[in-house]
Amino acid sequence: MTSFGYDILGFGVGGASTVILPTSTLINNLSNRSNVTTSSFLVNSGTLIIPADFWLWASSSGTAALIVDTPNATIENSGNIVGKGGGGNGGDAISITASGVTIINNSGAFIAGGGGRGSQGRNGSAGFGAGGGGQTGTPTLGAAGAAGANNGAGTGGGGGGAGGGGAAVTFEGGAGGGQGGYILPGSGGGGGSSGYGTAGNGGSAGNVGGNGTRGGDDAAGPLNSSGGGGGWGAAGGGDGINPSGSAGGKGIESNSNSFTLTNNGTIYGSQS
Repeated sequence: MTSFGYDILGFGVGGASTVILPTSTLINNLSNRSNVTTSSFLVNSGTLIIPADFWLWASSSGTAALIVDTPNATIENSGNIVGKGGGGNGGDAISITASGVTIINNSGAFIAGGGGRGSQGRNGSAGFGAGGGGQTGTPTLGAAGAAGANNGAGTGGGGGGAGGGGAAVTFEGGAGGGQGGYILPGSGGGGGSSGYGTAGNGGSAGNVGGNGTRGGDDAAGPLNSSGGGGGWGAAGGGDGINPSGSAGGKGIESNSNSFTLTNNGTIYGSQS
């Protein structure tokens, strides 16, 4: 039956239930919901089901896409649970704040922390991490990020399905880094290139963003190109001086709560 807008499949002892996560308004024709807390759907344990092809996403890197605050809850994922890509550090996909939680990640399903942003170079923005880093508002789920702006010499980074590419050195205004996309597993966007160095490519899937190179110095400082954004759950690349960019988000953040994991799908980002 349907109760309070939720699909309730059955009731167990003590009011435990099985709930299929309902969609918000479709995005890019995909079922989805953002920033879910289990206590909004489950009481006294129960099971929350994320269906196949469903996107559960975070609107901010400071908040996990799914917060499990129901003791003894079971999360059964057949879709995509993704953290927000970093304009800095990537956000977590799942944050567990209760005890006795069980997570089942089915075949073909993804749990993915957001990618970290690359390190900033000279006159060019770094690449943004997988999961929409640099994008504002509602993400375009299941799609690549937008390419960075090309200023004069055309040294902006390309948008990626995962991490975006960084921008190379430019003296004609700041070139934009590529944005991170919402494709799983996703490829990385290409880094910009100039006569003063090459920027890092965005990381694909769960891979770290590529490093930019240093092309020398002038009176204003080092001519270092930006790093690429990290793939899902991975750090961004360095800028030719700094060895790495911002950290990737966790696939599962336990907050020191013990949990049980059965993983037959793919998890990008650490589980701790």
